[in-house]
Amino acid sequence: MYHSAPTHRRLSTTTVTTMAMAAFLVVAAAGGANAQASNDQGPKKKALVGSWLETVTFPPEAGRPPLKSLASYHGDGTMVCSDQGAVTTDPPSIFSSCHGAWTHLENRTFAYTSRELISDLSGNLLGYLKVRGVFTVSASGDEYTGSSFAEIVDVDGNLLFSVGVTNAAERIKPELP
Repeated sequence: MYHSAPTHRRLSTTTVTTMAMAAFLVVAAAGGANAQASNDQGPKKKALVGSWLETVTFPPEAGRPPLKSLASYHGDGTMVCSDQGAVTTDPPSIFSSCHGAWTHLENRTFAYTSRELISDLSGNLLGYLKVRGVFTVSASGDEYTGSSFAEIVDVDGNLLFSVGVTNAAERIKPELP
């Protein structure tokens, strides 16, 4: 069959365009499959994100009853928390809310580090509370359990107290009135 130069050029352009579109669709489909594989990890990596009501349990030798804590883990890897009993009378002190960072370790397991300021009743800085822990979020995504290690240091960084605790939390969910 005889093709004139313009027709041949048009067919070649059409063929190249068709092949390019086909290649794009193949790449896009492969990218979509890869995105889906990545998304399979996505929910696990963000399973801690949200707000939680936590019970912190001390070992018997600490002589302290369990306490409640509210914790919020944000999608950018930061966290804030507030503990029951943030004002103490023996010794008289005030603990600030905690601020910290968290990271995904694997599957539904996460590590975090938080810090609180400790001041006297006049607002003078007495020291810091640093807490480090590892939590595992349940398959339902509505609970986590784990353990933490807390240290209280003075303003010069001298260790005053440390204790290991266990943690159990329940996700705070929206409720209609």
